[in-house]
Amino acid sequence: MGILRLKQHLEPFLEAVCLHDRVHPTPGVTTAQHVVIDGPSLVYHVYHRLLSWSHPDLCYPDIQPTCDEVSHGVMLFLLHLTSLGVMIEKVCFDGALPPLKQSTRLARLEKTRKRLEAFRISHSGCLSTSLVPERMTVNRWENVLQSRTLPTNLTLVPENHFIVPAVYEDLRQRWSKENILKALPVDSSLRMAANRLASLPWADVTIMVPGEADAYCAHFAKENACSILTNDSDLLLYDIGSSGSVILVSSMSLPHTYPDNSITAQGICPNTVARRLGLDSLLPLAFVLQSNPGIGMGELIRRSKIVDRAPDPAPGYSQFSKEYQTSPSILVDNIGKRYPQSLDTRVSEMVAQYLFPETYSHDASPSMYLVMLTEDPKRQCAWLQGRVIRVIGYSLFNLTQPIDKRHNYIIEHIRRGGRVTCDTIALENQSSLSAEMQSLLDQLDVVQAKTGIEVDCPVFWRTFALYTIFGLQTTPKTPDLDQLKRLLAHGSMSNDLDWDDVHVLAQIQSVLYSLRILKQLLGISEFSDRQATQVSAVLAHLPPLHVLVRSVHEMKKESAILPAKDAINQAILLWSESSDDHGRRKRPRVSAGGTQTLKSGDSRSTYHKPTATSRTWPVRPQNIFELLRHQ
Repeated sequence: MGILRLKQHLEPFLEAVCLHDRVHPTPGVTTAQHVVIDGPSLVYHVYHRLLSWSHPDLCYPDIQPTCDEVSHGVMLFLLHLTSLGVMIEKVCFDGALPPLKQSTRLARLEKTRKRLEAFRISHSGCLSTSLVPERMTVNRWENVLQSRTLPTNLTLVPENHFIVPAVYEDLRQRWSKENILKALPVDSSLRMAANRLASLPWADVTIMVPGEADAYCAHFAKENACSILTNDSDLLLYDIGSSGSVILVSSMSLPHTYPDNSITAQGICPNTVARRLGLDSLLPLAFVLQSNPGIGMGELIRRSKIVDRAPDPAPGYSQFSKEYQTSPSILVDNIGKRYPQSLDTRVSEMVAQYLFPETYSHDASPSMYLVMLTEDPKRQCAWLQGRVIRVIGYSLFNLTQPIDKRHNYIIEHIRRGGRVTCDTIALENQSSLSAEMQSLLDQLDVVQAKTGIEVDCPVFWRTFALYTIFGLQTTPKTPDLDQLKRLLAHGSMSNDLDWDDVHVLAQIQSVLYSLRILKQLLGISEFSDRQATQVSAVLAHLPPLHVLVRSVHEMKKESAILPAKDAINQAILLWSESSDDHGRRKRPRVSAGGTQTLKSGDSRSTYHKPTATSRTWPVRPQNIFELLRHQ
């Protein structure tokens, strides 16, 4: 996760690198022809590069690059590498953190929470208007290869924490040759390269690893003489071979003046630098720097040599070195067979605690580290919405494990007030689980039967999320019909988006992402009773993540298309009639000790069954007169 100031100290050793496959490289410039990519590092680099190119007149949240834009940016980045003949050997994504990094994980969540809190204080009023010209947001992703410093006023903009799983999913399923060609402008110079692509060019090389991506990137780079593309200075500390190099993604750019359009960058060969410093590796230097981040380079080298040449390891050095071993728990070629590849990072991390408890178990109960949603930090955490759905998924997966590997509880790490804390949640037994799934099916039936919206339509799922937020619970601020309609169409309940809107959108994302968690855990569970089969069939229609968590301006653009406009009108039918049959869900209590425990089968953790008319999924009328008659 990076040693503070390590890159700064090693800047004098950076060398020019050119990424292409030319037989006759530029004299004095190293050529990188084969690369392995640190997936999350690339995703966040693209995100911040796009943010730096955002239109200066945009306000939050329109200024924030969306999952779709970041995914386009990553696609363009990889396509350009491919067009230069660079072989992308692997794109590795983290699947879990070892227990010794738990404190780092929680520290990062707390840092994100403080950043959101600071942003909330500095933006207490109106955030943006609904009048955002299309030209301000269209094709921002085309600037991904042009370097630009992030303006100071954008450093507090909350990050979109769904970008990594969205890009991982898209690389494996979305970015086919056909979809790439559709995304590229007609006059793009990359269309020729796209025409030469395989059907899903990066699906087979994109992998989720059971651990941190670093160790797998280092192992693969050493075994195959590859360069590593990353911004994580930790990769400088692994053994990547005598000629292995680390290329900083942040230094990569495509100068307009370059005749062959090669990508230029800066890189470091860790072994070469270590030899120049008189060290066996850079590990002693990083170890000393970790404890003394303010130390100068001369003194840093002197102390590093003492650690490197000491007959006995310095206190803590052996444990520090152990973190940078290059022996992955599963060989790269066997990952697809032994480790699920269909999961998002956070879900994968929870699953790893079941599959490899001796390596990834943090506590007696498995942990789920939910990302920090962009919400109003002054209000109750938005993740409390959808928790019942998540518990169905946790419980399903738990019950499919051998008896000796099952657990009674799962720990969710979320924000509560002004801190990040943990909630201990009871997992369901099979009979309670069946009741919960039946209740979920009934809720889906109510929404579908009363609106008639097709389940493949994103508006159906956003309507369902609003139904669980406002239709099944007693809330102090229930929107009226006009506000609900505007919320579905424009992402805000009035012309100007405020923090009430931001919080509702976060609650919608919580419900929808909880459905995604359930879908993924169902997909790897061998749980085949009637309700599970039916839930799985319905969730098969859940849109991909870049659609599921669409931004405000993407929702506006979507609502201008006729099918979505019709669906929004139909969605209001859910609230326009009497809501006497809407069930109510009691709020769970929080214990005095700060840890919330929901009891299996307790009515506090269960939605009361709404009245459902049937479990048929009627086809929405296509004729405009039929649509009007149904309304």
